[in-house]
Amino acid sequence: MQTTVRTALVLCLGILLAGCASLDVTSPQYERSKTYDFTDKEKDKLYVAINDWLSQSANSQETEVEFTDKEAGKISAKIITQGVSCGPLEDFYLTADWTFDVKDGAYRVRVDPLHVDTNARRKTTSLNEKCGRKVLREVTRTMRGLETHIVNYESF
Repeated sequence: MQTTVRTALVLCLGILLAGCASLDVTSPQYERSKTYDFTDKEKDKLYVAINDWLSQSANSQETEVEFTDKEAGKISAKIITQGVSCGPLEDFYLTADWTFDVKDGAYRVRVDPLHVDTNARRKTTSLNEKCGRKVLREVTRTMRGLETHIVNYESF
């Protein structure tokens, strides 16, 4: 009986301590923004390549294109990244607004994290620091995937 009480107290203390070091993924400091230079690529071709990536990435993550304006070189989409495992119980999925500004020779992408969902359908904006960093690394990985797609895009 005493062992059960002790185990329960240790478990509660562990949960409390894990909640102390948290990271708010929606904080402006975690917005990701990067400009990619492709001096030999025209605006129209970059625009098409980004749209192609968005449609292809819908196979591996949930992607909803919300706005496109080819003339202005603007695309905005809501993307839910692949699940990031942060422990044995739940995977975390980051929902973020992605905004693309495209011009001749370059594009800029800005990622604004909105919230994190779990496979238990729980929304949150704050995660323990280790898990929060893993979720944000997934954004960086996805941005690199777009850059690779453009480098290898066949229609240039």
